[in-house]
Amino acid sequence: MIIDSKERLPILPSDKEETYPVLPLKTGVLFPNMMLTIQVGRQENLRLIEDCKSGKKNFIASYSPSKYAEAEPSPVHRVGVLAVVRDIRTGPGNSEIVTIEGIKRVVISKIIDTEPFIVASASYLQPQDKIPKAVRTKVDEVISVVKEITGLDPTYSPEQLNVLRMNRDDPSMAADTVASTYHFPLEAKQTLLETVNLEIRLERLLDYLNAELSRVVTMHNINANVQKQMEEEQRKHFLRQQLHEIRKQLGEDFAEEKEAARIRNIIKSMAKLPPEVVARGTIEADRLSQLSTASAEYGVTKNYLEWLLALPWGKCKPEDYSMSEVEKVLSTEYYGPVSLKEQILQRLSVRKLLGGVNEGPTLCLIGAHGTGKAAIARAIAKAMGKEFLRISVGGISEVSEIKGTPRTFLGAMPGKIIRALRDAGSCDPVMLIEDIDYFNIDNDSSVNMALLEAIDNRVNSRFLDNYIGVPFDLSKVVFICSVRSYEEIPEQFIPRFEIIELPGYIEKEKIVITKRYIIPKLLKKHGILKTELNFADKLLARIINHYTMEAGLLGLSQQLEKICRKVALEKVSNLRKRWTVSEKNLESYLGPPVYIPEKAEIQPEIGIAAGLAWTGAGGDLMFIEGLKMKGEGQIFTTGSLGEVMKESIQAAYSYVRSKADMLGIDFADFSDFDIHIHFPSGAIPKDGPSAGVTVCLVIASVMAERPIRNDIAMTGEITLRGKVLSVGGIKEKVSAAFRAGIYNVAIPKENQKDLKDLPKEILRKSKFTFLERVDDLFELCLLDFTPSSYTLEKIFQEEIKKAKKKKPRTTRGKTKAARSRGKKK
Repeated sequence: MIIDSKERLPILPSDKEETYPVLPLKTGVLFPNMMLTIQVGRQENLRLIEDCKSGKKNFIASYSPSKYAEAEPSPVHRVGVLAVVRDIRTGPGNSEIVTIEGIKRVVISKIIDTEPFIVASASYLQPQDKIPKAVRTKVDEVISVVKEITGLDPTYSPEQLNVLRMNRDDPSMAADTVASTYHFPLEAKQTLLETVNLEIRLERLLDYLNAELSRVVTMHNINANVQKQMEEEQRKHFLRQQLHEIRKQLGEDFAEEKEAARIRNIIKSMAKLPPEVVARGTIEADRLSQLSTASAEYGVTKNYLEWLLALPWGKCKPEDYSMSEVEKVLSTEYYGPVSLKEQILQRLSVRKLLGGVNEGPTLCLIGAHGTGKAAIARAIAKAMGKEFLRISVGGISEVSEIKGTPRTFLGAMPGKIIRALRDAGSCDPVMLIEDIDYFNIDNDSSVNMALLEAIDNRVNSRFLDNYIGVPFDLSKVVFICSVRSYEEIPEQFIPRFEIIELPGYIEKEKIVITKRYIIPKLLKKHGILKTELNFADKLLARIINHYTMEAGLLGLSQQLEKICRKVALEKVSNLRKRWTVSEKNLESYLGPPVYIPEKAEIQPEIGIAAGLAWTGAGGDLMFIEGLKMKGEGQIFTTGSLGEVMKESIQAAYSYVRSKADMLGIDFADFSDFDIHIHFPSGAIPKDGPSAGVTVCLVIASVMAERPIRNDIAMTGEITLRGKVLSVGGIKEKVSAAFRAGIYNVAIPKENQKDLKDLPKEILRKSKFTFLERVDDLFELCLLDFTPSSYTLEKIFQEEIKKAKKKKPRTTRGKTKAARSRGKKK
């Protein structure tokens, strides 16, 4: 592509146009009789230089703007310069440094070829014959402006002025010399190259020179002001030193010297300071002694030294704890699964063997509010004899909040990690980092990596805070993170976390924890004696079931606080001396119940079964309903269901349909009737495959018209072949059934191992059925169903089909009667 000129070009008439290679110039504009050194790296341009090297062949050098860098071939301006190669040197990479010299202006007519390089036909420009007197006047003006610029800007050589004066009689040469030498924009240089008329060219050159003169004058004034300020600062420094010497000779007191001496003594007394800290502290103390107490820099430097020396450099407590003592403390301070405590003991054993260094991934506790995440961390700190720190990173969205602000900023201070360590006074505390799920809401990866740099044991031995500026060893800190759910952990953290999930507490566990830990704490917090307020087990169970719906204990603790506050008010008012909160007077303290728990059905019914579900608040009983109606064999689902649950319903329907003969179902019913499956509590979203066996049983009950036992609850995922697969949350689900008064529970056989975490009372009273196939559930739960009746049912179905052929409109009632007669036989 050729970029046309805006100027009128006086082309020299010729019978034949010459053909030349074309070299696009990206970094400069070549003028006639001027030298230009460029770096050539593109292959087509290297081939052109090879073809024209040593001055053997001329070529056209034309400016190609950088905004067309992606175009192939590179666009060039129509007006260029006929040039010759003068020197070639090897450049970086595979490039070459080439020096070229311009000969005269040419006009590119058209592009003839682009391979192996650009080739174009060109014509020469006709030079201006007569030079008007006004042109010589403008040359003098150009020389005058160049003289001013050269005198102000040392980057321009004075020799350029002499060269310009030598070319005074050749205005075109003089204009090209100035245009090539001075710092004009490349577009401006191309405009001057295209302007053949000398008068217009010199006018434009003067405009560009005046703009350059304005820039040079501005820079000169700025440099002069800076130089003046530097001289003034040097003068003040000299006078300050003189004043310092005078005060010293007079024996006056120097506060800054005393402060600097005090800091130096502190540095010497701290034997465990790393060499880097000693060096930095000494330098800053020396600076402090040279500053005036009235200067702002004095306060900034002193504050920095106080932070630097207040950190617990090397202050670690010995790892002299015994594992038996640690196990005892964990059992006393935390009530939870034994497997979780064993995992923590294993980690602490490794730390003890390594001398207090953490080599494994960072511990991350996952659980709902009130499931004991902070209690575990506090128990670990107590067992190890370490300080316990609890910080929240929720809402943090900037790197400076983690790694501190550089000292040059106003109000600079260290990051949250370093501030917490200064408050702890030791370099190996147990630090619980909470609210990871609310950390860095904008998901800025740099903020995530800043926190990971602090807690990752692979790299935190030299953690660099931007304010302190000296590496601090965080490898001895026991970092524990907490989050509500696995999905809310930032992606960068997952590979460096060791996940420990804290299951929700069942009712029995909540009662034990409340009586052992929460009630004594609340009584002390509200100034009430143990003998003054009494809670019964049944009362606590009622509060748990009717006033809270959670996996943890936070809501229960809040409800008990309400009771304690009312008791405290009555105690202050001297109304009574003893209080007993019972089920009868509970509503006077907490108001009417907030939740109504699910209960088992009174009698067996067709199309309703008790399923077991896991929620963020623990286990729950979920009654799944179904009915059939005249239709076209479709299946409808309601209850705010997710995709996985809908697919599970479809799989259950297909399996029941495949077992129609065994269940005594007329196969034609699947095309004559629609089925509607409903999950109550439609406002609550539901998903997951664990309701598969329950849905399968409901569909079988509806189609076979047989009631389902009301004293059994079930859970499990099914496959198209009728196998029952394992599910999660068994502990919570079984507890929900027990709480609702259902003691018969059907679970997948693969989940039998999960029953070991259940309380002994539930294991003693409950009866478990372990399912391998859904057929076992049919025999267990569908009333009036025995697999041995399959043969008779098949005979009856054949008789019914024969009857239908004789009387097409056979009623459903006759089919039922036939079934009844078959059963009597």
